[in-house]
Amino acid sequence: MKISILLPYKENFSPSYPGAISIFLKNTIIKSKYKKDIIVYGFTKFKKKLSKKYINLNFKKTFFKSSTKSYLNKFIEKEKKIKSDIIEVHNRPKYVNLLSHYFKNIVLFFHNDPIDMSDSKSTKDRINLLNKTKRIIFNSNWTKKRFLIGLKLNASQKKKLIIINQSINKIKIDFNKKKIILFLLGDLINLKATIFLVNQ
Repeated sequence: MKISILLPYKENFSPSYPGAISIFLKNTIIKSKYKKDIIVYGFTKFKKKLSKKYINLNFKKTFFKSSTKSYLNKFIEKEKKIKSDIIEVHNRPKYVNLLSHYFKNIVLFFHNDPIDMSDSKSTKDRINLLNKTKRIIFNSNWTKKRFLIGLKLNASQKKKLIIINQSINKIKIDFNKKKIILFLLGDLINLKATIFLVNQ
């Protein structure tokens, strides 16, 4: 079973200035029992990557074509050859509209407020996302509640929405020492691969 994960364009999947989603995915993949089946797709100019399970989507930037569209077209080109069973899109609902023309089993993962994102702001937008995805995952109950504003869903639609809470590793900090840990890496304690979502 193959799982392809698509990062937001400009999300830096590199130890040099990594994005929050990239750090989350790095830790998730390490602990997942499906890690051999996962490939992460993104775009970064840095040589070092957070995982070997990563493919950089290189494309030529042109004045007349959107970089985001070129990024998505490159992913579609790669994915048509790989033919993954699940495509997991992170934090970019607007990607779903284009990808749904080519692929069926799309999972959308929200890390931020859905109401603030393109193609997810209106109730019509969010119903459209429900119709074009197999599952929609939220990183918190609050994020899910925001998605549900103004919506009246049937049982089948409600079943598509799930929450996978994010948390952090607990690290003790000794403030008497000169060295202070600046941030804690994200970690998914109750880790579940999205493969089971399609079969439920």
